Amino acid sequence: MDDYKTEYDPEWVLATLNDAKEALENLIAYVEDNPDAVKETLDDGIQDVYAKLNYAYNSAKDGPEALMTMDDDDLVAFPIMLPFKHGVDVTRE
Repeated sequence: MDDYKTEYDPEWVLATLNDAKEALENLIAYVEDNPDAVKETLDDGIQDVYAKLNYAYNSAKDGPEALMTMDDDDLVAFPIMLPFKHGVDVTRE
């Protein structure tokens, strides 16, 4: 087991996942404090949470270097290799 080396940087993955967790916690707190603004809050807040989750997944292999090697839109896009189970076609043209 000592020779095993993961191709992912656990510290990077944890840092980016914790960033997504913080965004979700902030969204939850805002909705709790502003129940009348749920729609507006979700429209922006959910996008932020998903972008951070997608960033965590998309940059997991390259770590911080992904910022230099990947397009910003690709960093925060839903991973193509993880299609939703409900049949949505996520292929890009």
